[in-house]
Amino acid sequence: MDIFSDSGELYTIRNQFHTYQHNKVIQYDLNSFSPDVQLKVLEYQIRSTIALEQDASNLIENGKSLFPDSEELFQLLSAWNDLKDFGTDDSTYFEDIKEGKFELQAILTTLYLIKFEKDIDQAIVFLSSYINSVNTLKKYNELEPFLILIQLYLIKGNLKMAINIFENLKKDFPDSARDSTIYQVFESWILSIKNETDNINNSYYFYDEILASDFGDDSEPKGKFKILNVLLVLTLQLRHVPEAQELIEQMKSLNVVDDNFIANQITLKNILGDDTNDLISQLRKLNPEHDLIKDLDAKELIFDEIATKYKSV
Repeated sequence: MDIFSDSGELYTIRNQFHTYQHNKVIQYDLNSFSPDVQLKVLEYQIRSTIALEQDASNLIENGKSLFPDSEELFQLLSAWNDLKDFGTDDSTYFEDIKEGKFELQAILTTLYLIKFEKDIDQAIVFLSSYINSVNTLKKYNELEPFLILIQLYLIKGNLKMAINIFENLKKDFPDSARDSTIYQVFESWILSIKNETDNINNSYYFYDEILASDFGDDSEPKGKFKILNVLLVLTLQLRHVPEAQELIEQMKSLNVVDDNFIANQITLKNILGDDTNDLISQLRKLNPEHDLIKDLDAKELIFDEIATKYKSV
């Protein structure tokens, strides 16, 4: 069976999970799925519960009873749930992992390295090692690791590696994978970084279609916020100021606190030539390690060094 086919049982729930429709994911009745996919459905539901900042302990315990042969999976999910509650993993589960044994372990350990260790370079090394360790046939079942790896290379500004991975995916994965939302997310990112108007517009239409079809109301405020934030970035790339201002107002109405949203507002203010001091203060308070803050501090340091140099002449 082609797991990427739109007739597959996991097609809808997988796409909903990867487009931040977590409330929809957790509302499914597990028994409405056939036994051979129920474990994967439960995995999505547990991860969605944690993404919504809710406690997934009951779901995990229920999963242990339903799937006693999947102890490793539920040990992993329990450790991930603990991180949500306590900001640390008392069992040192993730610290002890040196290489990923299975897909979700590789994914969550990579996210741990990013979020808690703040080590993107090590996250890239770890995830790349896992991807290289599985055979080609296995890779066909695992798009999410590539999604994360491409995103990490984009964050590091290594566009060449991001594009190379995407081009290899087009060769290695079946044509049906191109109907997957994850694959289309890859494609939208690559199109946007090529920074041509038509490419950015195509990326914009992709996310705008998701917004219109899946976020017609505010039942998924966090998911809607994330999609709007992507649209805001693309709109800023196009320098469409009125549209960007409209998106910002929509996002403010959702009452979600987010450092990247503040950074994008700063970008718009810079385009308009408006004062950004208040927004910079907000961002510094919310996330002093944000890349924009680091960039501003680095520029200020260089300015101070130049000023000191000429002052002493």
